Amino acid sequence: MARTKLELQQEIEKYIGLPYSKNILKDGKIIKEQFLGGKGNCRQIATETIRLAQKQKIDLTQLNNQEFYNFQKKNHIGIDCSGLACQLLNFYFNSELNPRKTSANMLTSAPISQEIKPSEIKTGDLVRQKNGHHILFIIEKQGNVINYVDSSISGRGVKYGQTNLTDKSFINQGFFRLN
Repeated sequence: MARTKLELQQEIEKYIGLPYSKNILKDGKIIKEQFLGGKGNCRQIATETIRLAQKQKIDLTQLNNQEFYNFQKKNHIGIDCSGLACQLLNFYFNSELNPRKTSANMLTSAPISQEIKPSEIKTGDLVRQKNGHHILFIIEKQGNVINYVDSSISGRGVKYGQTNLTDKSFINQGFFRLN
């Protein structure tokens, strides 16, 4: 049973503004590991942020939003797109995906999900981008407009987005729903 959209919105707010973070790989091997590989949930991320601030004797309440973001970024605390999508899918649908063992490509491929038509889009569906290297989590669809949340380097972390499905500049490789 899915949670309500209001509960989902409240959960998403806990991630908004987090830096983008993922493990750095070379030849398929981790050469620089980030906190939980960029796959932690909002509570784990908050706990680690507080722990490191205490260790470094930094009063987080004295930091403005940019300083707070910079502190997390400097300490490699954040989340990647598939980590965010997994956490939100687990929250919204009460599913049991393991964020540490999934990728954007896996979340938008069989057997985890199936492709759907744009006309079938609903809350919790995913948009595949960049040949399976990036995904968007759909919050809602109103007519041809989708509202989504994602985490990306170019967007400087977790942010809301909106696009019109008829916009030719909106590049995607399909829309997917968990099985």
